[in-house]
Amino acid sequence: MEKESITLEMRTEKGKNAARKIIKQGYAPAVIYGHNKPNVMVKVADKEIKKILKNHGKAVYYVVEDGDASLKGKKLLVKEIAKNYITDKVRHIDFYEMSDKEMTKVTVPVKLVGKAEGLVLGGILEWEKREIEIKALPEDVPAFIEVDVTHLTIGHSIHLSDIKLPPNVHLAEDGKVSVVTMLAPRAEVELTPEEKEAKLQASLAAGEKETE
Repeated sequence: MEKESITLEMRTEKGKNAARKIIKQGYAPAVIYGHNKPNVMVKVADKEIKKILKNHGKAVYYVVEDGDASLKGKKLLVKEIAKNYITDKVRHIDFYEMSDKEMTKVTVPVKLVGKAEGLVLGGILEWEKREIEIKALPEDVPAFIEVDVTHLTIGHSIHLSDIKLPPNVHLAEDGKVSVVTMLAPRAEVELTPEEKEAKLQASLAAGEKETE
């Protein structure tokens, strides 16, 4: 999991009017919460917000390295970013504080590797799940989960339970969920069961004539 530094400042203002004032000053109001920990109100400068938006969707956590002394060293995950639907400006951010001694649920991207056998036969690779929710200690969270599709053939799928996870990383979702599926060639997919049966019979008949 990638680590980024971040600067946060404490805030005492509450309410909508206070939030508007903070935003006009070039910040976004935010809150830090965690398991069995009181919420901490903070504010994030625009330059830090740009960094967060750039990394959003990646497996990234932030370490507070500058700002208020009481916040330094905290390891944070961005859990939610609220925007103004008209201006698209960030109006609030939720941070989750991770613990070095407590496993945290994290969503990490999927990376497919290898050339699937089914593609050689004209199959269609359907990538159904591009992120996986896992549980791990902060230092064990991977930047991505690798899924090898080399032996994937037509009509088969790779499920979450089939994936070999890195050491000390645990699945936090239903293992029956499909990550990737190899579909039949498009022409075969579009045929009805009756058409497929007729095609099979015609093929068999042609084969019999060739042997006569």
